[in-house]
Amino acid sequence: MNLREIHPNIKLRLGLQFLGGLVSMAVIPFLAIYFSKKIGTTSTGILLICVVITGVIGGFVGGHISDKVGRKKIMIYSDLGIFITYLFIALCNSPWYDLPYITAGLFVVNMFFGGMFQPAAQAMIIDLTDSQSRKLVFTISYWVSNLSTAIGGIIGALLFQNYLFELFIGIALISFISLSITLVFITETYKPVIQSASSVRDSKTPLIHMFQNYLTILKDKLFMFYILGAVLVLSLEQSLTNYIAIRFEEDIQPQSISSFGVDFMIDGTKMLGFLRTENTILVVLLSSIILLLFKKLKDRWTAVTGIIIFSLCFSSLAFINNIWMLFILMFIGTIGELMYVPIKQAMIGDLAPSNAISTYMAFYSLTNYGAMVIASSLIIVGEWIQPIYMGGLLLMLGLTGACLFNIIINQLDSRKKHEHDYNMPQLYNESKKLSQSRSK
Repeated sequence: MNLREIHPNIKLRLGLQFLGGLVSMAVIPFLAIYFSKKIGTTSTGILLICVVITGVIGGFVGGHISDKVGRKKIMIYSDLGIFITYLFIALCNSPWYDLPYITAGLFVVNMFFGGMFQPAAQAMIIDLTDSQSRKLVFTISYWVSNLSTAIGGIIGALLFQNYLFELFIGIALISFISLSITLVFITETYKPVIQSASSVRDSKTPLIHMFQNYLTILKDKLFMFYILGAVLVLSLEQSLTNYIAIRFEEDIQPQSISSFGVDFMIDGTKMLGFLRTENTILVVLLSSIILLLFKKLKDRWTAVTGIIIFSLCFSSLAFINNIWMLFILMFIGTIGELMYVPIKQAMIGDLAPSNAISTYMAFYSLTNYGAMVIASSLIIVGEWIQPIYMGGLLLMLGLTGACLFNIIINQLDSRKKHEHDYNMPQLYNESKKLSQSRSK
């Protein structure tokens, strides 16, 4: 598949994903600062926990319902909820009103609708792609996500402090544009099987049915391996803004470095910012190049090698202090990241049954939260062990994730080979019957 062959729905979704990324990154990174000034630090901590929890609940609800009624309806209702909440958030932070507590409640509701939206949107992409084309689509998606993150962060940094009302009005307008495009131009990609009247009467309540669906996923061992592997590998990346960030602040002393004839001071905090910027820029510049370079290699080799490279480099950030060495490690680690991420994201389409893709995608969204928990826990562990041992611990997490993905890809390859071998006799018999009928 090339860019021209991508389904119009996917092209529109990638464009809307860019707009959604701008919205999120212009607001989310600055919420803690905003609410700590308005309602206090303790209340802000409680609020941010509630925001995370409602996002998870929204994801579970949206994923379940999307597999029952289709993708487009959930996306429309979610976009509508996001638009309305941002409109009222703008009003609560306008020249006429300053209502931080109502704003907090609206953000909780907003995050619920945002959580509902994601499984349906991801499932729509999987509906319209196969195993091979998914790598291209998710590579573009990853590129779009990083680009919108970089631009959205800049917009938020410029506007959040002094132009909050204008920022929220702009975000509400973008949300309305997203709603309109979804409503008018995006077509439904999944039509669920309609239950008979008797089966509907005999079925359990929707809430019990939803819980049973997610319990069924817990029994899917291969998918649970996938979730565990994704959490372990992602926890290395999350550690960059947790344990590694704290270590940089403590261990990297302010120093002057020269680059292209320009001298400037750098310390631990600035070093973290430079490394994150380097990672984002490299993803934007190298995504398509890495995809083309490794296109003909087997997914197992590319993904596992990429995870190992990524793990070696990111675990080294836990104990190395040399400025230039840190830049080199981030460069090599980002290449490893670009090798495995599109394959990892595409794999979920092969793991999830066609009638439960959104439900699986909702469960997959928990990997971010699981990685955050591990990365946060490593801050506590880091108080008791030396940085070199923390690097070893991070490396063990990454290599364990690589082993799990190796097992998963092997199992998927075996499954595909079995399906191919099973279908070949049927295809042969059908072609034989067709040729016989033509000869008559």
